[in-house]
Amino acid sequence: MAQNAILFIPDISGFTEFVHHTAISHSRHIVSELLELLIDSNTSDLELAEIEGDALFLYKIENKVDISIIEQQIETMYLAFHTHLKRYEYQRICHCGACSSAYNLKLKFVVHYGEIEFITVKESKKPYGSDVIKVHRLLKNEVPIDEYAILTENIKKIVVDSKKTITATYDFGKISFTYNSLKHLKERIPEINPIPDNVPKHKLFDETEIIKLPINDLYEVISNFDYRLLWTKGVDKMEYEKNKVNRIGEKHKCLFNKNDDVVQTTVSKKVKKHQLVYAESTTDVPFTKQMNSYFILEETQVGYTKLNIEVFADFKPFGIFMKPLLKSKLKANISESIKELVLLIGSGFSLNKPTES
Repeated sequence: MAQNAILFIPDISGFTEFVHHTAISHSRHIVSELLELLIDSNTSDLELAEIEGDALFLYKIENKVDISIIEQQIETMYLAFHTHLKRYEYQRICHCGACSSAYNLKLKFVVHYGEIEFITVKESKKPYGSDVIKVHRLLKNEVPIDEYAILTENIKKIVVDSKKTITATYDFGKISFTYNSLKHLKERIPEINPIPDNVPKHKLFDETEIIKLPINDLYEVISNFDYRLLWTKGVDKMEYEKNKVNRIGEKHKCLFNKNDDVVQTTVSKKVKKHQLVYAESTTDVPFTKQMNSYFILEETQVGYTKLNIEVFADFKPFGIFMKPLLKSKLKANISESIKELVLLIGSGFSLNKPTES
């Protein structure tokens, strides 16, 4: 039996076609995070029918349309989306094509009101009908701006002479809709403060190695937790949020010697323009208030990267007396990890090959 429903599609756009495997993988994770964020920003009880690539198809059975609720829902999702991107620009550590251009992502909405029925596919109920087709066709349109909300004539009364009214012809016939720019909402995006990059006082380790791998590939091997156990010595297990791009503030847990848990937080620090840096900080190392490890990468020639690893710490009262022992342990463990990293790269390792986690 047909029912009246609001049909609501938020659609993400703006990623170019990436060739590099890292950018392809990270673009997928970034869009996944943003779609989850949009779902979490659903304040008007919309039902999720489908995740459709870079878009969501939502609906709500409703016998009347309250335009103010629809407009508020659009604003809530839009602000959440761009606040996340603004925060991401401060927190990102990766310089691949996807991560460095994520701030260019755009969000548009298509909203329609009409009749729907339901079909069941593999015990899953899906909206079905001509109005479902219409709202999807409207994703392809001639609206002359990047970010907008399309509201069809069934949602909002059309002003015939308005410059923001379009009558378009599709395979189902003609349909009129109005579109509203969302650009003004950016003024309501809250300020995001940069995360401080304080470096502890005492240097405990400093070693450099030339790695036969392009700088961006080596950065991915070091910063992507999926690869960590392939080369880091002394770590028996890692717990982290999979399918999410590592960034500043991200936490992961390492299990050392089968019983010592150490929680690490991704941090950063300023380096020279031609260098990349990945860093982690922890407060779980005995005798220290904080210990930071920095991996600084610099391309020396095509296909080769200079990797400099530095470790700094601030000590608890009387913990400074343990500095020689900590330096000795770090030298042993990190030097072994560097050797493993060199062996891994020399073995024909490729980012294209899947890894077991």
